Amino acid sequence: MILKTHRYVLRAVIEFVTPFLIGAGREGEISDSIFVSDANRLPALPGSSIAGAVRSAFRAAYGQEEERRLFGFQEKQDGAGAMVSVSWGCILDSKGLPVEGIADAKRLQDPVLLNARRPLIRDHVRINHRGASDAAEHGKFDEQAVSAGHRFIFEIELTGTEEDDASWDKLQRLLAEPSIRFGGKTRRGFGDFRFVQVMSRRFDLRREFDEYKKHPVSLAEPSGVLKRVEIERETSRNILLTVKPLGYWMYGGGYDIKADGKEADMAPFRDSRIVWTESGGKVSDSIAVIPATAIKGAIAHRVAFHYNALKAVFADQLDVDELKNNCGENNLAVRELFGYCAGEDNEQGKESGHRGRVLLDDIFLTDEPSSQLVHHVGIDRFTGGARDSVLFSERPFWKGESIALSLAITDIQGIKDAPHVLEALRLSLCDLAEGRLQIGAGSGRGLGYFQTDEKIHWPEELSAITEGTACQI
Repeated sequence: MILKTHRYVLRAVIEFVTPFLIGAGREGEISDSIFVSDANRLPALPGSSIAGAVRSAFRAAYGQEEERRLFGFQEKQDGAGAMVSVSWGCILDSKGLPVEGIADAKRLQDPVLLNARRPLIRDHVRINHRGASDAAEHGKFDEQAVSAGHRFIFEIELTGTEEDDASWDKLQRLLAEPSIRFGGKTRRGFGDFRFVQVMSRRFDLRREFDEYKKHPVSLAEPSGVLKRVEIERETSRNILLTVKPLGYWMYGGGYDIKADGKEADMAPFRDSRIVWTESGGKVSDSIAVIPATAIKGAIAHRVAFHYNALKAVFADQLDVDELKNNCGENNLAVRELFGYCAGEDNEQGKESGHRGRVLLDDIFLTDEPSSQLVHHVGIDRFTGGARDSVLFSERPFWKGESIALSLAITDIQGIKDAPHVLEALRLSLCDLAEGRLQIGAGSGRGLGYFQTDEKIHWPEELSAITEGTACQI
């Protein structure tokens, strides 16, 4: 029996830079999906969710053998317990203090905690290969996600020996990887975070047992024995693109907040988030948001177009079944980059599917552009006159500051036909940068044109595969 002489401890405070959702596995009273909550009805960050995300990334980076040794496994009569243990994550209130145990009613009136208990509901609709909403098979749904900006504290501990120093270093480095996100819907822009504070230490119990005993079990109690370390989330391998709107643009699904007495039928999407300063956390309401799903959907459709063009697959040369196999979510490039669900495969039985490899974040507009109420009326195609009861209005944004987009690509080596798939993605981003790809609502009415005068940052790791360089105006 190996004597476990060392304890490796890490305590981290994280801040979610996008909304996150750890599903409770059931529907709510007002939404199709609700988050896991504690006894205070506050959002919780289960240790199993943290451990699962870290374990999956560790296996992908360092192999199954070391992953099983650290995180445990069970195979019939064979198995081993985990060397790594993870605590539940506790939410922080507006003063930056963790909420552990049953909180009294007065403390739950904290504005940050009130926001956590009653987040906004997000609506979604699946888009088909024609670019229209797809109502079949739950194509319209909503979910109750926790607002961006909330902070949580959790702890990771490794029980091992001096020989586990290298594994502990790997584990800490891995936390900087952009592929690690907490919760579900991570390919829709959810679950991204940054480190606010990280405290860590290696304890040799043969000499430092008294020091280890001083480390508190409670996350709400500060630790005087851990040491500050820096962990920055890795972004140097991301695709970076800055675009500027050329005219009117909007991401719909929101509510009109203008106090001009004229409420628009369609308005930009808005959400709340927590903004932190030295004095603590504050709820900022009604911030205009560019959802990651809206950007991803437009890019995915254009990726299918370019991939088919690169592979010389043209519609006038295919029958109906072949068209379906090369469009939308059935297109190989779309499946490799944006994932697909498990389904039936005629030759190999049931295919397992895989999650998407493209990671995008929701973008919160700190400086909201000016907007204008625009009226519309439906036109009768036969008479050329106005149709009855089809008058509507919208309040799109007018131009504004540049918007920075960041795309992280994971598991690049696992992409089938990677040269053509990644080249299709590059060409799609070039279309967006050069004003050929509209994004957002109202594209059929001339909204959503963007352009850049800067070079797209295309990482060397991708250039080595596509043998191309990003476009430049």
